[in-house]
Amino acid sequence: MSNIPPSKAAIIEAVAGEVEKLLAGEGSGHDWQHIHRVWKTAERLGYFENANGFVVSLAALLHDVDDRKLTGDNATEATHPSARRIMAIAGVDVDVIEIVCETISMTGFYKSLDGDRFVTLEAKVLSDADQLDAIGAVGIARTFVYGASKKRSMFDPDRLPMTDFTASQYDANKGPTVNHFFEKLLKLRDLMHTEAGRIEAGKRHATMVSFLDDFFREAAAPREWKELLDRYRSVS
Repeated sequence: MSNIPPSKAAIIEAVAGEVEKLLAGEGSGHDWQHIHRVWKTAERLGYFENANGFVVSLAALLHDVDDRKLTGDNATEATHPSARRIMAIAGVDVDVIEIVCETISMTGFYKSLDGDRFVTLEAKVLSDADQLDAIGAVGIARTFVYGASKKRSMFDPDRLPMTDFTASQYDANKGPTVNHFFEKLLKLRDLMHTEAGRIEAGKRHATMVSFLDDFFREAAAPREWKELLDRYRSVS
């Protein structure tokens, strides 16, 4: 589902190959399979939204290669060294490289916490595709994989999730993995930009609510946790 000319499609495939090699062995849930899912979802959403498919595909493929979660360096998110290198090797025009890097820079849940930001159509498509992969059954699995990779506890019944936090507070948070559902994942359904994204997010949101119901029952969690979850049951 794409209107990308063959010459640009070849560039996208070359970039995909480089990203797959770069992320070989990645173990935090931001691996090649995550990238591939986001790429294909972004292609589909971008087609329906009439977005620039070339920019959307490149941004989806490269959106994590300079992420601080993988590099351990906040500066890489601003300069995009790996994304720029991969695109240059693949023959992407300089002006397109800049647009792709800007598109990546516009996305990210924590960046939205300090107020509204200008976001292009292509960034909206990328954001929806990336955030869809953070929720639902796959999102549940990725959440626990990431928490384990950072040596975080799975659940602390006496430590409730943060509320009303800033981007810097969210970024510095090292709380238990289950808290992350309330601090981010259960909020994503209402942050979708595209109609197709909203529909799919509703389905995946329901999957998470059902999972947490079972989790809290099996973990004999205090009533406060069920009351927190009740806030997210309504249909958006």
